[in-house]
Amino acid sequence: MKPSLLLLTLFLALPAAYAGEFKVEKKPFKSTVGFEGSFLPQEALVMKVEPKVWTDFTIKELVAQGGAVKKGAPVVVLDTEGIDRQLADDTDATIARKMALKTGELELANLEKTTPWLLEAAELAYKRARDDHQYFVEVGRPLQEESAKRSLQSTERYLESATEELKQLLKMYKEDDLTEETEEIILKRQRYSVEAAEFRLKSAKLSTKRALEVTIPRSAVDQEQALKDAEVAWKTAREALPYALQQKRLDVKALQVADQRADANSRNLKADRGQMDIQAPSDGTIYHGEISNGRWNPVSAAKFMKVGGKIQARVALASLIPAGAKLQLDAFVDETAAAKLKKGQKGYVAPVSSPRSRLSVELAEVASHPAVDGKYHIQLTLSADGSPEGLNMVPGMKGKGKITTGDQGESLAVPVKALKEEADGTYTVRVKSAEGQDSATPVTVGAESNGMIVVLSGLEEGQIVITPDEPASK
Repeated sequence: MKPSLLLLTLFLALPAAYAGEFKVEKKPFKSTVGFEGSFLPQEALVMKVEPKVWTDFTIKELVAQGGAVKKGAPVVVLDTEGIDRQLADDTDATIARKMALKTGELELANLEKTTPWLLEAAELAYKRARDDHQYFVEVGRPLQEESAKRSLQSTERYLESATEELKQLLKMYKEDDLTEETEEIILKRQRYSVEAAEFRLKSAKLSTKRALEVTIPRSAVDQEQALKDAEVAWKTAREALPYALQQKRLDVKALQVADQRADANSRNLKADRGQMDIQAPSDGTIYHGEISNGRWNPVSAAKFMKVGGKIQARVALASLIPAGAKLQLDAFVDETAAAKLKKGQKGYVAPVSSPRSRLSVELAEVASHPAVDGKYHIQLTLSADGSPEGLNMVPGMKGKGKITTGDQGESLAVPVKALKEEADGTYTVRVKSAEGQDSATPVTVGAESNGMIVVLSGLEEGQIVITPDEPASK
């Protein structure tokens, strides 16, 4: 057998699994969108602790998953010993802090008043010392030296006068050649005066020498030092006093800021303590984790929702489902499905636990924007008829269903896989003739659903369309 004939024979003998036939018939055609979702309450109150400063939220007791609670009953009981002790210590620390701040503010107020006075006093002392020094140099010292010298001269003159007077008395009494008792007394008194004048002169010489050589020079040194001291004190005051005032202002400001921050910390600590009384805001059922935005996420809460566990800040610990809250079905669909969905469309859902049951649903909401995973959130309300008898529906159960998005009535439809897209964007199907030959036939198509698509033109009822089946997996 020739190779070409052999290949043709093998091609004709290919298994039927590689190609199928579909008879075109008019049948009722409805467009549907399938979905899988969760039965969740229409309302759920998410419970978290969102502390500002406290970090230890250790669980002592808690309501079990699915447990019923009454309004005001504790959902979680936390260990508050540490924070209560901290609050007690904080009260004492606050008193001490306020006292320190008040003292600092009083000291600052005193410095604000006294600093100008002290500066003025230091400047005045310097000016006085400068004036005193100038006066001493120009007037005081020359005057003191002259006074010392004149005092010595006066003493010398007094001695000279007393001595001369004694001589005259002696001469006079000697000429009389007679010294009476009264005259003797006068002479004695005058001799005493001379002796006293001699002693005063001796003392004056010593005093004058002391004044000129020691006392007055020392005064000059003292005046010079006093001026230097006053000048240093004035310069130091000009630098130190404003600096001390500014430093005190900064110290008090730091105390005020620290006090404000400590007060804020105290308020935050008290608020954190208030959050530790985790109570049910209403009658209902507790589910661990977060029920929001169409999802129930218990994974994070499961890590700590147990006795001895530590609640994580800003992580949902539980959700309270209010008593009487109605169930809805929350699902997430892709962009193609979301484009076909509109509020008010109806369908059904079958709980995973009872796949043959049918619950009527109506589309209540379709998200206008995708979530971060690209899916669109849809919400479906359950029929008021309720659950089928014997079906106990609780939040968190799963369900699968369909929503009818359109009804084309009696229509011709073919499998989507029968279509072939041509280079110009049109579609064709392979139609089998009565002689067994097939040819490409252009078609226009419409609604698509569940692997089937409506053919608007190009086919007639009864024609056979070739469908390329996928090979069976080995």
